Order: sequence, then C-alpha cells, then structure tokens
Amino acid sequence: MPAILRRVRAAGFAAEAISGAEVAAAIDVGFRPDQIVLGGAAKSWPTGTVVPGLLALLDDTLDGFAVAARASSGHRHHCVRLRFPGVGSRLGFDTASPEQREKLAAALLYASENGVSVGLATHEHNVPAARSGVWLAGIYSMLDGLNDAHPGILASIECLDLGGGYEAACLDDMIWGDLGEDLLEYVHDRLPRCRTIILEPGKSLVQAYGAVIGTVLACYPENEVCVDASMAELPWPTPRRPVSVWRSDRWEQLGEGDGRIAGRCTAETDILATSVDIGSLAPGDKLLFADAGAYDWSMRNMFGTATVVETSGDEYAAA
Repeated sequence: MPAILRRVRAAGFAAEAISGAEVAAAIDVGFRPDQIVLGGAAKSWPTGTVVPGLLALLDDTLDGFAVAARASSGHRHHCVRLRFPGVGSRLGFDTASPEQREKLAAALLYASENGVSVGLATHEHNVPAARSGVWLAGIYSMLDGLNDAHPGILASIECLDLGGGYEAACLDDMIWGDLGEDLLEYVHDRLPRCRTIILEPGKSLVQAYGAVIGTVLACYPENEVCVDASMAELPWPTPRRPVSVWRSDRWEQLGEGDGRIAGRCTAETDILATSVDIGSLAPGDKLLFADAGAYDWSMRNMFGTATVVETSGDEYAAA
C-alpha cells in the first residue's frame, strides 16, 4: 500500500522486503536502496527488480548466502539467518550441531576474507515483553555457540539483524530501556566490528492498527455465532483477539465468556475468536475484529468473494 509506505519513509524507518516486487514498491515511494533489507524464502519470485546497493540481503541457506556474496551487487551487508534451537522450521540455518556451526563459520570467514561485509540475522514470530529477556539470551547463546566452534569468528560480523514479532513494549525496551543497553553491551564486547544493528518491528508498529468488520449471520445453540468474515480476511491466529459490537453509535468490546465466533467457510479451522461473551449478539449485529494489521493484511486473499457470470438463460456460474 503506497500510502502506508510513504508514511513509514517519512517517519524515518527503513523497509523490509521479501521479494523483488516489494523492493520495487519501496523504491517507487522514495526509499533509497540503502534503506531496504531483503529477506524471505522466495526473493527470486519473478516480479519486480532487486536493485543493487541494498542495506542488507538475508539468506536462509549457506548455498544462497555463498551465491549472493559472490555476486554482491553492491549490497552493504550479506547475512545468514539463524534458526532458533528447537524450532521446527524450514527457515533459517540450523546451528544445533557443532558440525553445522563449523560450516557456518567457514562460510562467513571465506566471504569476509574476500571483502564481503557479513552479518547474522534471527527471526522470532512472537516475543511478548515478558519473554524478551529469554529471547535475547537465546540469541546470545547461538552467537556464543558459533564462536565456540570457531574462536574469533564473531570478530568478522559487521551486521546483526534481529527480526520478529516483538510487542510494542518489547520494542520500547529495546530502543530506550535495559534490553537495548544489554544488547549494545553484548555487541560492544563480542562483535567488535559490528556497526549495523537492524530491528524489524513491523508487527508491533502496525498489527494493532488494522481491523475487520463483519456481520453476524446466525446464532447457534452451541454458544457460537457465524459471521460473514472468515480466515481469508483474518488468516493470522491471535489468541484473545479483541472483538467489539456496534451499540448506541459506538463500539463496545465484548467481555470474556465461553462463546466463539466462526467464519463463513465450511472449514472447522475457520474460528475468528474464542472465549468471548456472545450472549447478547443477534443476526445483523456488526462486529469489529481488532489487531488485524500487517500480518493479516499481507496474507489475506479473495477466497469466497463470488463473481457471478451469466452463462445461458437462468443458469449462472459462480467463480
């Protein structure tokens, strides 16, 4: 959405992209290449152009890192994304074993010795403020384990990218509080050549500023209501997502209860809210689902939006 990107640029932020199309969108609204970070598992998606001179390029595999580093295209930093220990994921390089850590150290050292500014990146999709210390300790543990496998390798790191869905309170602590001071102290002591720290606070900044409004279609005796929204509009599951009903010309948040709000799809997983008091709801009521910003917006689709076309006589086909 160009209007949002322009606001982000005006506020002094950089842009994080996961495809050539998103890089192009950022360039179109005035971001310079050195204000853009490109990550993701499908950067070669054949839409848009990846311009040279990006701030950082993040790779999930050593092969991808090696190829990108050889053809650096003038990007400032080339980073390997690390997978958190014990996380079952296809994303990020697994450093759980000493052998893997040694392979990573060798790749970083080779690139650094050939003039490439190398870095490390992490991503945790949900970091509540109460767990921020544990999250940061996990990152330190991965870095320390890498240095144990190849003493001195951390001295080659020039960029550290800490991505993820940390909460606004966690971001505040990172920028102004003890969490940030602890991070800077660690970087100063352990990563002496690191001059760039990248934070990816997208979720904490924009997830709370989106909403989806739906209409109650039916009420069921099993303490459930069905609405005309669905997991196509709200694909990011959020525990205890705030839900409000339109009453007396204002939105009133529903209290806690044992009811649930189901979407319009014939899928058992199409549940938009649970543990809410739905006793006062009736067909026709308008409901507002909050916290539906960037994470939901980027994954929503047009599923269920029927386009009716006339075929012959009284017969119609719905796509």
